[in-house]
Amino acid sequence: MSRKIVFFDVDGTISSEETFAIPESTIKAMKRAQANGHIMYINTGRPASSIEDQIKALPIDGFVMGCGTHVTYHGKTILHHTIDGALADKIIQVSLKTNVENVLEGANGTYYPEHLRNPMNIHFRDRYKSQGFPVFDYDENSHVSFDKMALWYFPDSDIETWKETFKDDLDYIQRDVDFIENVPKGYSKATGIKAIIDYLGIPLEDTISIGDSTNDLPMLEYTKESVAMGNANPAIFDSVSYITTDINDNGIWNALDHFGLL
Repeated sequence: MSRKIVFFDVDGTISSEETFAIPESTIKAMKRAQANGHIMYINTGRPASSIEDQIKALPIDGFVMGCGTHVTYHGKTILHHTIDGALADKIIQVSLKTNVENVLEGANGTYYPEHLRNPMNIHFRDRYKSQGFPVFDYDENSHVSFDKMALWYFPDSDIETWKETFKDDLDYIQRDVDFIENVPKGYSKATGIKAIIDYLGIPLEDTISIGDSTNDLPMLEYTKESVAMGNANPAIFDSVSYITTDINDNGIWNALDHFGLL
């Protein structure tokens, strides 16, 4: 068998979204696949500033972060695109004006609007702070750089004005009825994969991706083989070549075993 490169989403794929725990069978499967000569890669929407130590401790060869805006290989940066300057300032101003809850995610920190309403945002901000991650607030006077955004909106938000304002700058991934991910145009989990396989000289036919959410669709539809977790959003099931078991029911182990990597 030729050497494969496998791309794993994090939340809901590697670690539980409820408990944040990584199943022992997942760790064992990744170690065995890597020992068999295959390349293990994290491919996440998270920026570098919010990658936990337990993820860094996995048997992995590199990261695609921020939905393809930041790519590393054994600690070396292969690609990194940031939003800064006038566009970053405009994003902050329009976010506050349209009353959306826009979380700015970058390699140096995660930036939250001062007054949070969404319970998930409050939960994640508190968790990141408890882990010592660089977490900051922003207001209309802030000037920061970041890689991408996660945005929640409410009945009193002007989400249409937001989308219209940045339609030429950003791609929008609808994650839920009130949640979109904002990524710079031209970047995705798929473009991150292309960057690293081009760098390593690995053919597309030797790629596998594993995910659970609609923001994983770009990579799931790009790689030769693709896997949806059993606990995944059913909307992605028709876009993959294999559906494995639940994350807590040996999902990663069964997926890697299915493709003969173990």
